[in-house]
Amino acid sequence: MTGFRTAAVALACTLAATIVTGCGSTLAGTARPGEIDIRGLDTGNYPTEPPNAHDDDYQPLFIDMGKVAAMRLADHVASAYDIDPRMKYSWTPSSISKGTLPGELGRQEDMRPIAERNRMMYGFHTNGSDQNVSLIASEWPTKPRPNSTTIGTIVMQFPDPDRARQAANEFYDADLGAYRDQNEPVTLPRQPQARAHWRPGSPFLRAMLAHGSYVVAFLVSASAPDRDALVTLAEKAYDVQLPLLDQLAPLTEEEMLRLPWDPDHLLSRTLNPAGVQSPSYDDSHALFGLRGIMQYAEDLDYAKQRFTAMGAEKFAVSGDTLVIRTPNQETARRIAAERITPTVVAGPADPPQHLPDSACVENRSGLFDDRRFTCVVAYKEYVGFVAANQLLDAQQRAAAQYSVFANSR
Repeated sequence: MTGFRTAAVALACTLAATIVTGCGSTLAGTARPGEIDIRGLDTGNYPTEPPNAHDDDYQPLFIDMGKVAAMRLADHVASAYDIDPRMKYSWTPSSISKGTLPGELGRQEDMRPIAERNRMMYGFHTNGSDQNVSLIASEWPTKPRPNSTTIGTIVMQFPDPDRARQAANEFYDADLGAYRDQNEPVTLPRQPQARAHWRPGSPFLRAMLAHGSYVVAFLVSASAPDRDALVTLAEKAYDVQLPLLDQLAPLTEEEMLRLPWDPDHLLSRTLNPAGVQSPSYDDSHALFGLRGIMQYAEDLDYAKQRFTAMGAEKFAVSGDTLVIRTPNQETARRIAAERITPTVVAGPADPPQHLPDSACVENRSGLFDDRRFTCVVAYKEYVGFVAANQLLDAQQRAAAQYSVFANSR
């Protein structure tokens, strides 16, 4: 009995040392209050628990795993900004399936059968320009501002290098064949295995190259119909893109179906009022690293500054909510204190009441959506960004996001 009492006293001293000085121990540091009672927050009608609070973690359907693979690939696809920092504007990134090939690759009726025949598994597509304009990709492409420079990037994975080579050759032959009376082949001296063609008098060039199990296609345009400038731009694009792909081992078809989904529970910690579960890059329910999340940005130069300042490497997006994981709690709290949001800020706005480590801003323009207000809230090493057109709505979303953080495993 005496031994039991001695052990109990020792345990009590150990526990008490975390609260008061005693039992011969002295703790350094500053006392901080415990977490707030989230039941008193104004969360409106928004959910306050993660989707896995009472259920098992969501597992995507097999038909959605190509989208998960595309998110993985997005972190290894060069943006136009990566290729040339002058091309800081981006638009319409998307995942690729056999049935949804981008117009920048060529005519759908020509390209789709080739992708299906060679068992294209998944892909990713992004665009960029030195001016804030988009391409018109129907038939042979045109652009609203003739003096702009653009790059459209398409990366697809096939089951093996043989199918990738076959697909690249067939894509090129079908594309050149569609414009044989107007276009002519072009050689890229630094990438002799690439096959390219352009239209004299037009500022566009399209190139195809198989790189292992990947096919990398570029649609580049110069500020004038200059063949040499187009060749230089295409070669530079391949110089930047191919080493990135060398860092990403291609997947087998079985491995693609078994890719992990939200292993760090970052997306499940993200406020998701719509209750979306299926992964989708295009519909904004997605997970990324730094390069992948920047593909969303309209101004890549500004986005790089902001995301670099956050110091985060993991990002989750669900609708109008972005959640990041930072290295530590101090970094997360600094982001909220300094109002480091992904948006261009016009000025501060009132923060949510009774919500620690939170702030709101009024936006001049949005990164993910044109919402007037963004609120930021930190919880441990996590930071959530929520957006809305009404300040009260944004404040309630922030309170709900904090509650989801607090209720997460």
